[in-house]
Amino acid sequence: MTTPLRFDIIPHVGIGPVRLGMSPTEVDAALAPLPGAMPAYKKFEHGRCFFRASLQIEFGGSGTVQFIGISENPDLFCAYEGHDVFDLAAPELFALIALRERTRTHHYSPLEYLFPDQVVTVYEADEQYDRKRGGTRPVFAEVGVGNAEYLAAIRAIRGVTAAG
Repeated sequence: MTTPLRFDIIPHVGIGPVRLGMSPTEVDAALAPLPGAMPAYKKFEHGRCFFRASLQIEFGGSGTVQFIGISENPDLFCAYEGHDVFDLAAPELFALIALRERTRTHHYSPLEYLFPDQVVTVYEADEQYDRKRGGTRPVFAEVGVGNAEYLAAIRAIRGVTAAG
């Protein structure tokens, strides 16, 4: 068995070699040398998927990466502050991310949540995503990072003010 590639989740920066603000050409070049990174789908204008769609990249109106989402893949070790995000129960990961927020108190949500200071998202906690311990606890299906463009788009969709 090969050693999984380490993809650190770094707020305001990116995930693994993919950085917020990269062009599609830069994304393709950053991932091309990695084993297993083959695009999962035909390239499309506003996004790319790699590692059997475990790594999803969205391009904003600027034409650069505005959001990166990652889901569990045995070929990848995905870490937030050194912790394997797909080997933590969802409430534990939520609490870990919430510790780094400067804003209000955050209340656990198993469906989806956006931490606005870090522009970090978690999505859909369920036992079916606990592939490392056999479905014994809820684990988030995806963790993502975005930039200010992504945060503004989400707030516009939700009808939330910049302070909300």
